[in-house]
Amino acid sequence: MFIKLNQINIIFMYALPVAAFSLLISSALTNIFLFASVLYALQHCIRNSNFQILFDKQFFKFIYLLFTFLLCSSLYSVAETADILSLLKKYVKLLYIPILYYLINVQKNEKIIMEFFIYGCSIILFLSYIKYYNFFDFSYFYDFLKYINLANVQEKIIITRASIFQNYIIQGTILSFYSFLCLYLATKKNSFIYYILSFLSFINVLFLNDSRAAYIIILCLTLISFYKIITNNKIRICFLLIFISFMFTQYASNFEKRVGNIASDVKLIENNNYKSSLGLRLTWAKIGLNNLIDSPFYGYGVGSYKVTTEKYLHNSQIVDKQYFVTSNPHNEFISISSQLGLPGLILFLLFMLYLIKESSGVLSIGVSVLVIISSTFNSAFYDNMLGLFLVIIISLLYQKKFKIEK
Repeated sequence: MFIKLNQINIIFMYALPVAAFSLLISSALTNIFLFASVLYALQHCIRNSNFQILFDKQFFKFIYLLFTFLLCSSLYSVAETADILSLLKKYVKLLYIPILYYLINVQKNEKIIMEFFIYGCSIILFLSYIKYYNFFDFSYFYDFLKYINLANVQEKIIITRASIFQNYIIQGTILSFYSFLCLYLATKKNSFIYYILSFLSFINVLFLNDSRAAYIIILCLTLISFYKIITNNKIRICFLLIFISFMFTQYASNFEKRVGNIASDVKLIENNNYKSSLGLRLTWAKIGLNNLIDSPFYGYGVGSYKVTTEKYLHNSQIVDKQYFVTSNPHNEFISISSQLGLPGLILFLLFMLYLIKESSGVLSIGVSVLVIISSTFNSAFYDNMLGLFLVIIISLLYQKKFKIEK
C-alpha cells in the first residue's frame, strides 16, 4: 500500500510541470494536468489537515472573498443560468492559486516546473521562427494534426505568421515572461544559452508577434530587467544598441504597422466608427462605467456583462449593435466592476496591491506587473489559457523559499 501511494505521489510530482510545459502546446493537456494537480492537492490537504498553507499569503484572502462574492451574486444576477455557470467556471481558476501554491509547497518541485515551462516555450519559440520564415509549410502540419484527430487549430492561428497553437495574445504574453525569466536565469547561472533564448524571444514578441498588449508587457519587463537583473553596464549598452539597430531593419515593419493601427483606430473613432480593436474596447469601457454608475454597490451579478451590453446598445445610436455584444469586455477591472460593483472592484484592486506588496524578488515583481497589464488590456482570469498561465506562475513564484541556484 505504501509503495502504491509513493508511486502516485511521484506521478503527481510531474502533473503540474506537464501542465506548465503544455501551456503553448496544448490547451487540453494543460487543463487536464492542472485540474488533476488541483484534485490531488485538495485530497492531500484534507487528508493531512494542513490548511494553514492555504492562508500563507494575504492576497489569498481576497481571492476567497472575490469568488464568494461572485457565487453570492448569482442569486440576483440578471444573466441567464448558462452564462452564470460559464462565468463561475472561468473565475474558479482564481481558487487554483492557493491550492497549487499548497501543492508546490508540499512537493518542492519548483525547479521541475520551471524547467518544463522553459522546455515547452523553447519548442514553440523554435517552431515560431520556422513558421515565420516559411522554412516549412505549416498548413501540412496542421492538416496532419486534424487528420489524426489530435488537434483542430483555429483558422485565425493558422494564418498568423508567428503563432503556432495559441493565439498571438496568449503566445506573446507567455513568451514575454519566458524572455524575462531566461534573462534572469542567464545572469544567475552565467549562461550564454539563456541569454540567446531571452534575446530570441524578445525579438519574436516585439517584431514577429501581433499583440500590442504583449509589446507593452515585454517593454515593461525589459525596464525591470535593466533596473533589477542586469547590473553590468556593458551588457545594458549592448542590449540597447541591438534593440535600436533592429528598429532600423525590416524586422520593425510589423511592430510599426501594429502601433500605427492605433492612429487609424483613433481616426475611425473620430468619425463615430467604433468597429476597430480600440473602438470596441472604448465602447466596452463606456458600458462598464455605465454599469458601475447605475449599480455601484452590488453590480448586476456574475455573468451579467452580456445582458447589460445588450441593454446599453439598445438605447444607443450605434449601428450594427450585434457586433459589439460580448460577455468579455477585454478588461478585468470592467468585467469585475460590472458584475460586483465597487465592492468587487475594491477586492480585485486589493488582490493586485498585495501581489505587489508580497512580491519577494524580481521574478514575482515581474509577475505582478504581468497580471496588472494583462488585466488592463485583456480579461486575464476570464480567459482560459492566459488565466491558467497566471495561476501557475503566481503559485510558483510566490513561494516563501523560492530560490534559483547558481
